[in-house]
Amino acid sequence: MQHRNIPYNYEEWTAHGGKKASGYTCEYFNFHPYHIQSFSTELEQDMIHRIDDYLDNRALYDYRRELSTASAAKYYEDTNRYQGD
Repeated sequence: MQHRNIPYNYEEWTAHGGKKASGYTCEYFNFHPYHIQSFSTELEQDMIHRIDDYLDNRALYDYRRELSTASAAKYYEDTNRYQGD
């Protein structure tokens, strides 16, 4: 399956309690600025909405990635305190 040339899959499985389940999974956005290994939705319309959001708002995700990187750099700038690693 594809939306805007982005592949995603439909899967069905049986949950631990024997209940049938299904959903959609996308593994496409594992690169800068998203770095999302995969994400899932229950409904195909939700999958389409998420793909549209990622594609239409790339500048926002670039900005968030820059903030995250700057924040991490600032945190690790002080080498005199325990860094939690």
